[in-house]
Amino acid sequence: MKNSKNKLMVALIAAIATTSVTTTAEACSRILWETENHGVFVSRTMDWMEENQPTVEVRHSGQSYKGHSSENGKTWTSKYASIGMTLYGVGIVDGFNEVGFSANALFLDEESAGNLDGELAQVSNAVFAAYLLDNFATVEEALENINELEIQQFEHNGHNMRGHYAIQDKSGDSAILEFLDGGWKIYHGKQYDVMTNSPTFKEHLANWNAAQPTSEDVVDGEYPIPGNINSAQRFVWNKYMKSQLTEPTSYTNGIAKLDSVTYKIPLDAANRPDAAGVMRGYATIYSVGYNLDQKVMQVRYQFGDAYTHFTVDFDKLNDGKNYSLAADKPDLFGDVTERFTHSKGVMAHYVTN
Repeated sequence: MKNSKNKLMVALIAAIATTSVTTTAEACSRILWETENHGVFVSRTMDWMEENQPTVEVRHSGQSYKGHSSENGKTWTSKYASIGMTLYGVGIVDGFNEVGFSANALFLDEESAGNLDGELAQVSNAVFAAYLLDNFATVEEALENINELEIQQFEHNGHNMRGHYAIQDKSGDSAILEFLDGGWKIYHGKQYDVMTNSPTFKEHLANWNAAQPTSEDVVDGEYPIPGNINSAQRFVWNKYMKSQLTEPTSYTNGIAKLDSVTYKIPLDAANRPDAAGVMRGYATIYSVGYNLDQKVMQVRYQFGDAYTHFTVDFDKLNDGKNYSLAADKPDLFGDVTERFTHSKGVMAHYVTN
């Protein structure tokens, strides 16, 4: 029986590897964990091929933005203050707002772009996470408004950056958003607690359905699961390892537990091209974790000559001003809240008032 199970897993791993063969980049994992006594925890990794100049940015409410330069670019005035991680000085890829709503943007090769000549409002995927944080308090509220928008992609070094998005709130509600073939594909429910990269989320769910244990008596160190760095295998790994977690004893313990199961790609295991010269995997350059009740952002940066672990208390910086701090400084340890300085920040590029 055990031999048959192992043969099935070998076949599954081969199938997962095949589904990922057309992807050009693998980057990032996101896990959501709702607990009984300590609220909702979120963990994400930033897996990338190079330094991307991340900053931690705190923005006050009441600022007005335009999300794309086209005539139909979406405009809005932020309802909520928020904290977020930025990328390449062009936008926000992860964060939470003052009412406990959170958004994560991860790379997805399959994302399509909206119709600039159509009637729907356009928003760049570089600022889509910021738009969500600025406007919504719950997953339900965000989903009620999603169909009025289409996604456009920003370029970096001549390549279109493509993504998909996870949203969650402090009730534990969750949704995965993918803009594919000119329309939104939405997966809504607390069970959608893991997101990685390509292939599409539908395929990830099929992979997990084939790989998951059929009973709790095999949820142990003997159960074989895929474990390499491509996103299809990371999705199964993250789902399985999250199932090992038991109720945390504190907020700190919860962050530590969730971070411990979020798949990290070793610095020297990725960044290598395949036989055709295509880069298949990127190393984990930093990880982010937070609890939507506590609102303290934890960042562990590990790239180049920097290896740090620091925290930011959002409530202490939510005072009606904008703040920023470079997240890749090699001397960031412990609570660095007081090291933030007043700054218009990355999102100043999109401010209209």
